[in-house]
Amino acid sequence: MNHWSPTLLFISIGLAGLQAAEPSADEFYRRDTVQTIRLTISKGNLQKMHDSLPERIYVPGNFRWGDVKLKNVGIRYKGNSSSRPEQRHKRSFLIKVNEFEKGTRFLGLRRIALDNGVQFGSLFSEPVITDILRAEGIPASRHNYARVFLNDKFIGVYGNVERIDESFVATHFPGKKGPLYKVHMPGPGAMLNYAGDDVNEYKKAFEPKTNAADKKYDELIELFRDIELGLKTRDAAPLEQQLRMDEFMKTTAIMLFAGCFDQLTGWNPHNYYLYRHQGTGRWSYIPWDLDVGFADRAFGRLPVLEGWNAAWPVPGGPPKPILEAIVTQPELLKRYRAIADGILEKHFKPKKLHRQFDELHALIRDDLAKDPFPSRRITNPNDKGYEDILNKLKQFTTKRYQLARRQLDQPGKRPKPHPGYRPKNHRDPAPGNAPNGPTGLKVVSASHNTIRLQWNDNAENEAGHIVQRASRESNWKFRNHIPRPGRSETEAVDDRGEPGQKYRYRVYAVFQSPRGMAGSKPSNEVEITTKKKGDQ
Repeated sequence: MNHWSPTLLFISIGLAGLQAAEPSADEFYRRDTVQTIRLTISKGNLQKMHDSLPERIYVPGNFRWGDVKLKNVGIRYKGNSSSRPEQRHKRSFLIKVNEFEKGTRFLGLRRIALDNGVQFGSLFSEPVITDILRAEGIPASRHNYARVFLNDKFIGVYGNVERIDESFVATHFPGKKGPLYKVHMPGPGAMLNYAGDDVNEYKKAFEPKTNAADKKYDELIELFRDIELGLKTRDAAPLEQQLRMDEFMKTTAIMLFAGCFDQLTGWNPHNYYLYRHQGTGRWSYIPWDLDVGFADRAFGRLPVLEGWNAAWPVPGGPPKPILEAIVTQPELLKRYRAIADGILEKHFKPKKLHRQFDELHALIRDDLAKDPFPSRRITNPNDKGYEDILNKLKQFTTKRYQLARRQLDQPGKRPKPHPGYRPKNHRDPAPGNAPNGPTGLKVVSASHNTIRLQWNDNAENEAGHIVQRASRESNWKFRNHIPRPGRSETEAVDDRGEPGQKYRYRVYAVFQSPRGMAGSKPSNEVEITTKKKGDQ
């Protein structure tokens, strides 16, 4: 007869439990692990994905992580930077495990997002920023790295970023589920501004991401009303009732210190989600697409350092009522500055950030050496490798900390908007003779005051596009109206129209040059008359 000691019995039972344990999403997003993910897509479906661009369509494929294998999942390209048919850098992927097999889950997840990490922050900004957000109790994606193989061929190192969807809500917001909205493109209400009572207007900017969201647009409109009420009356009570204000002010400070300019809290009113907690009725602002951090002079013109004051967090771009409310109400501004001061000292000291960058690089250095794509960012074609990229990120963080420290110590009066960087021989952008200008400009939709435009992007290495508008007010002369920085941009929303007015539009691409921005030939012109008041 065998006699088991209590200690051996405990170890035996423990080992059996470990062997039987199912992997979890926490393990999938474990920070110090580089995952290996294998995708299989047939040759015909790969061709179909490519031929459909710039539209991103799901095709069936297989997904494997370790011993976990899922068949017949939906796979598509993800993001604007992966939507151009002729691009040569690595493309991002989105895997929707229940696209073709309803009810399928992977560790409780519905989607897996693999980011190419080719923007300003490279592969290093998003894990650092999301860690800081989560450390401050702000709902944010989990993030680590993945070696990705497509049909058994290594296609590079990717960011493995938790997708913000119904599974995210279930994980991060226990209890009864509330409405979740995504803002990918600017549109009515995207600046958290009241744009009337027509629900259909807000649907142009706010995409419902949970079942509850479809029927809760009235709650969204109420949020915007109260934000503008708080701004108008200089009363913080409506803001406190609707928003998790400390959470929002923490996010504002983190986005500023990290240089995340492509956010509502920065220059552009997009790249965020709104979630309403059912217990309190208050909203959380959730930033996403955070691979654009730690870079100054974005697209050669955005003054990310000099134009974004840590003590007065109102950068360029269109005015945002929530930020205006913070800087015009002394008690809110005092509270924001105290929060910002603590975050700066806790998370953004240069030595700490530099060590984090180096640790992340050490984790993936060997895999990056095998990455088949160039070791430079598409937004910074002069990069000379990852060491050079890291040095530039470190230079930014050092300057940002020093400048923010001075600004918070001596706030002074509210600064005027920074005009942007202008070289000695600067000239404002205008259409020119550069080849491969945009084509196929069309009006997608029009309401009383909002016109959505779409075009084909034919340029290579452009800094962005500029939409021009002509109207009776301009004596039918075209003037620069909507800047769309970034490559692969093919849409714009003009939310500065007037009811019953005729407008003409055209668009052109812009390229960096020693004398400023050089323009392409303009697209075709389109003409539209907005709806009159009372028209449906």
